[in-house]
Amino acid sequence: MLRDLPDGILVLDLTDLQFADPLFLVRMRGFIDWHSSMGREVRILRPKDPSLCVYLERMHLAAELPPGCHCDLAMIGPNDKSEVLIPVRRLGSRDAVEDLERELSDLYLAHFKGPLGRLAEAFTRTVGEISDNATTHGRSKEGVSYVAAQRYKRELCVLAIGDIGIGIPEHMRHAYPQLQDDGEAVREATKEGVSGTGDADRGIGYQYVIDGMKETKVPRGELRVWSGRGRFRVETRGGLQERRRAWTVGEATVGTWVRLELVGQ
Repeated sequence: MLRDLPDGILVLDLTDLQFADPLFLVRMRGFIDWHSSMGREVRILRPKDPSLCVYLERMHLAAELPPGCHCDLAMIGPNDKSEVLIPVRRLGSRDAVEDLERELSDLYLAHFKGPLGRLAEAFTRTVGEISDNATTHGRSKEGVSYVAAQRYKRELCVLAIGDIGIGIPEHMRHAYPQLQDDGEAVREATKEGVSGTGDADRGIGYQYVIDGMKETKVPRGELRVWSGRGRFRVETRGGLQERRRAWTVGEATVGTWVRLELVGQ
């Protein structure tokens, strides 16, 4: 999928790509910006699959790429019947996050009824809280986060948010230097009232959406986090928390990436 060419050019070859979801797209967008910030030119080759090309175009993968980056994908505006909730978007300020929260609340309620409709506030708050970590708390050195969301044909919604900043473990160690294990640092960050800023009034984002999944009794929900060598996963079903765990892996992930999945049946 990746090829290095002379003169520092990096080719992101998507020709044989068979599937993409919001998490894949936001990580790819962050990947492009990461390499561009190091002075590399990135060239993106479109998939051979026509339907996948249309999906990437509807998700605005090629929108607002850094100077010197080239992609032959167009940008198609989602129509009224589109299942795209949020095309790939780059958020660079708190104002941009607040604008997205207002837009998403109405959009979410228009798409979902029943259990998932009742989770609209928690879903929208997730975007704001987690994106705010990147734009105001120093987790992204550029103050930038990436977000995308999609509704699937059945009552399924997937939201992905990420940044290419310092990551949760390092951020947490600013206030809690004893948290040397990345998995433990991520575990603490997902608890209510725990924040890398040391401010007890912060640190509600992750627990807020977990509580929302339980209180609204959404049929199934899953929240996953990748940051540094830390991993976190919590699942709920019908208002009950079934599994919650954090662990450490050998290979580190640059930045922080969050995936929220909600299933209404």
